[in-house]
Amino acid sequence: MRSALFTFVLAVTAAILGVLALWQMREGSLKIILGSPPVAIGERIYPDLHPEQITSIIVKNNTLSASFEKTTDGWISTSPWLDRMDPRAALAILTFANTATAEDLVPRDKLDPTLAGFNDSTEVLLLDQSGKRHAFFRLGRRTPWLQLPATENPEPVPTTYLLPLESGRKSHVYAATGDILPLFKDGFKYLRDHRPFYFNPLALEKIRLRTDQGELTLGRAAPNSPWRIVKPLDLPTNPAAVKTLLEGLVTLQATKLAARGEVTLPTDGATSRTRQIAFTPFGATAETLMEIFPPETPDARETQAIVSNRPDTLFSLPLKSEPNLTSLSDLPLTVNDLRDPTLTNLNVASVRGIAIRSATSPTILVSREPPSPWIATINGKEQPANEQRLYELLKAVTGTRALAFETDAAAEDLSTWGLDRPILTLTFLAENKQALTLLFGLDKSGNLFAKRNGSATVMRIDNAFLEKIATRSHDWRHARLWSLTVVDLQKLTRADAGEPPLELGYVWNDEKWQASSSGTDLTSSLDPARANFLLKALENLQVSRWLSPTDEAAIAALRTPSLTFTVTENTVDDFGEKNGTQTRTLTLAPDPATNLIYGKLDSDPDYFTLAPETYLKLNIPLLDE
Repeated sequence: MRSALFTFVLAVTAAILGVLALWQMREGSLKIILGSPPVAIGERIYPDLHPEQITSIIVKNNTLSASFEKTTDGWISTSPWLDRMDPRAALAILTFANTATAEDLVPRDKLDPTLAGFNDSTEVLLLDQSGKRHAFFRLGRRTPWLQLPATENPEPVPTTYLLPLESGRKSHVYAATGDILPLFKDGFKYLRDHRPFYFNPLALEKIRLRTDQGELTLGRAAPNSPWRIVKPLDLPTNPAAVKTLLEGLVTLQATKLAARGEVTLPTDGATSRTRQIAFTPFGATAETLMEIFPPETPDARETQAIVSNRPDTLFSLPLKSEPNLTSLSDLPLTVNDLRDPTLTNLNVASVRGIAIRSATSPTILVSREPPSPWIATINGKEQPANEQRLYELLKAVTGTRALAFETDAAAEDLSTWGLDRPILTLTFLAENKQALTLLFGLDKSGNLFAKRNGSATVMRIDNAFLEKIATRSHDWRHARLWSLTVVDLQKLTRADAGEPPLELGYVWNDEKWQASSSGTDLTSSLDPARANFLLKALENLQVSRWLSPTDEAAIAALRTPSLTFTVTENTVDDFGEKNGTQTRTLTLAPDPATNLIYGKLDSDPDYFTLAPETYLKLNIPLLDE
């Protein structure tokens, strides 16, 4: 017969087992009672953590505790300050907890707390909206262990001593991948957002700026619309400058933060003298305003500022450029900083005519009706236009940028800028018959200014602009030098300086060459492929630039020509019948002082220049050595 004691033991055991069974059914495991087994090497320490569920972060050390909450406006700190948490710090903490992997582990009682850095450590607690703990751990110092990821060029990953603080998990310390220890230095100050602004640049509708030079407003109709200056003038903006402004406002960072109540701000007329930067997102009714107070001294490197949506915080902002730091001086904040500096936003594809009027040459009209080519009309005579000169002109008027804006309220008297008697006037006619006229003038100091007809804005531009605009009649001659065809070629003579002329005969039907020099037959030494190459280069010969008949440099260079070609061709009548021959001579000479290749065709009054590569083609050796 069993004793009463034995019966009692059995009953207690059964009760305990029943409780454990019920606990396991409810919790899914007995870890909280029996303790969790250590995390295996290479496994995540918090595999069930989901960062998107975390709404509260609490960090503490031996002297300080800080709490942060996730709101609709982002992460904010509720203690020890009421301010915005740096979202980058929140992301770093959550990413570390979510990805921390056990690279090594040791029983807690086998590790010296001082060696691990736990005597002066930081505890991190992550909670969800219901207050449930998702991660709770203590961080020591960095371990000597570096993880090497299994990649082609692995970068060492540091590890940190980490002690889980959940019940049943305190028995082991891990070498956890990652290092967020710098975030917790200097009283947790790096957890506080040192950037005055936190916004999505794509969501902004309006930016208002006030500086010593006045106030302006940037605006746009929709997120995908271009920014414009809408006050004090309606002006197009420079997209690069607006991009610099937006990026600068995002990266602008205070060197230090202080409680606003701890510092006495200037009050003696300071509000009227502050600079302001404000922005309004689409759909918002109020702007976010930063007020920047005047620096204490003219040579101060920092100044103080306050922001409307962070009323308890005072920012110390850098005034002058610093390496790897955005300062207020780096931000384009004035009309002239932000306006479009290009001379004109001309739509090249719509241009149908250009009038070029200069003080020293007749008016040149360049026009076309697509798909016909461009025609230049000078003194009533039409000729194919030089498309290289046209390209240079259009590139200059669309690519030239203002060096400075002189005024946006030019008076009727434009003599200050020499615009009362412009040295150059360009008029562009679009396919819709709209006209754009640009005036260019020189002041008494030789500075070049430009003004759009009908506008009160005068801008100063680089004098090199004038060099890009062809204003002389011969500039607009077509680049093709002559009409030369292999079908009509009879004889070609090339004379190199100091060498006897080489005479080449060509029979087009047989595609055969003959060569002779000083009465000696050299046909067997002639390379036909090189002769064909030379003939092709002569057929397609184009000048780089036409020069006037009185160009002194060309005249001087061609007194001693280095290369002379004499071409004899058959001529034909209107019915294609041969009716005679013509002979033309092309003379070329390089100028060592300028590296220009000058040339002249005996039947043409104008001199010209050739590209060096073209001259090399014409100099090709024709005879085998």
